[in-house]
Formats: sequence, C-alpha cells, structure tokens
Amino acid sequence: MVSLLNKIEDKIRSTFIDNDTIRREELYHLLEEYFYPDLKDSTFDWRIYELKKSGVIVPVKQGLYKLSQGEKIYIPLISNKQKRINRLVNNNINGISYCSWNSNWLNDFSRHQAFSNIVLLNVEKEFMQTVFHLLIDNSFQNVYLDPDQKVVDTYISENKDSIVIIPLVSKSPVYKIARVPVPQLEKILVDIFCDNKILYTYKGEELATIFRNAFDEYRIDISRLINYSRRRKKENQIKIFLIQNHILEKELFA
Repeated sequence: MVSLLNKIEDKIRSTFIDNDTIRREELYHLLEEYFYPDLKDSTFDWRIYELKKSGVIVPVKQGLYKLSQGEKIYIPLISNKQKRINRLVNNNINGISYCSWNSNWLNDFSRHQAFSNIVLLNVEKEFMQTVFHLLIDNSFQNVYLDPDQKVVDTYISENKDSIVIIPLVSKSPVYKIARVPVPQLEKILVDIFCDNKILYTYKGEELATIFRNAFDEYRIDISRLINYSRRRKKENQIKIFLIQNHILEKELFA
C-alpha cells in the first residue's frame, strides 16, 4: 500500500517538476486542496518538517524551497589526529566551544589535489592560548596560533602537516561526527571564501570549482550559508560570487 507521504511526494513532484523553486504558500495550497482540508498553520509547519526530513524538499531560504534531487549530506572522514585532539581537549578543558577540519577535505571538490594538509581548529578566543599550549605539551608538531601571513608563507606552506588554531565565529554551524565537532559544509565554503591567508591557494577559478562541485554533489542549506556569511560580514560579496559564477540565480536573493 502506498503511504500518504509517498502520495504527497508524488503530487508535489508532478506539480512542481518544472519549477526552480517552490514558495511556502504554494505548498500550503497544494496540501490543503488535495490532502488536508482546513489545514492549520501549526499542522502545516509539521508537514513541512516531514517533507524536509524525508528528503522531498530542500530549504533555499525562508519561505522558499526546491525539490530535492537526491543530494547527499556531506559526511567527511574524521582523521585520527582530530580524534586525538578531541579527546585531549574534552579531558582537559571544560565549557569550550570549538570544531576541527582538515584542508584535504577540499580534495573532494577541487580540481588540484593539495600535497600538504592543515588541521584547522576553530576555537573560542578565550581558549585559544590554552589549546595551543595543551597541544604543544602533548607532543603535537607544527602547531601555530593564529599565524600571520609571514608564518604561513615561511613555515606552514612548507610543512606536509600542520595544526592551525584560529578564532571560532559565534553561532557557527557545527555538528558532530564520531563525537568530534566539525563544521557543516556551509561553514567550510564560507570560510574558504573569506580566507585570504591560510587557504589562499583556493582562490579564483579553483574557488568557483569547489563551490560548484559542492552544490552539485551535496545538499546545501542556502539560508545557513548566507546567515553564516552575514556573521562573517561577507553576505553581499558571497551573493555576488554565487550569481556571477552561475551557482545560484539572482532571483533567490530578491
């Protein structure tokens, strides 16, 4: 027997198959007309949640959705070094907010494969010194605390492996994989866009390639990406970049 959710999905897909986006009001009218007469707003919110959770629709921005094309959720491989750092931090520092990721994750999206790898630790400012000394005292090598351009060019660019501690922006989109806090893909993309020092090699056409491949292959929450870019004071710049490189349509930001 076909479930009600499957019937709803089929109706939504057949109705909006040629639409780039779907407005919240359009979904409401479809559900009310065909499935839920006298649909209440509170119930409608729950139906939207079900449709997102089941992968029928993907949020574009507030009140706007698109049909899911089967995009995957990005789940990167957590390195042993990240796991060691996470255990060390959790066992020694209470109440800290931080996340870690590897620059070689960008090999999944970029045209050129990087020779070196940087573990980037985004750490609350008040804990950065503490984390730095904790890693040094526990024999981690090539650890750098918020390095300037000279240090990046002289040392980090020449190392095969480095650990770089940089400030964590408040309310960053972070989640956990294998108990290790890591940035969501939207944060990684915005951070690459904003960075002109540590990840400076990923600029120009390479940056556009990374964004295109990420958007083509994985599910991107555009609202989350724009909200985080706003916190990094790059909202307008990243919108222009996405439009000029034909990654998103201008109408999405109207």
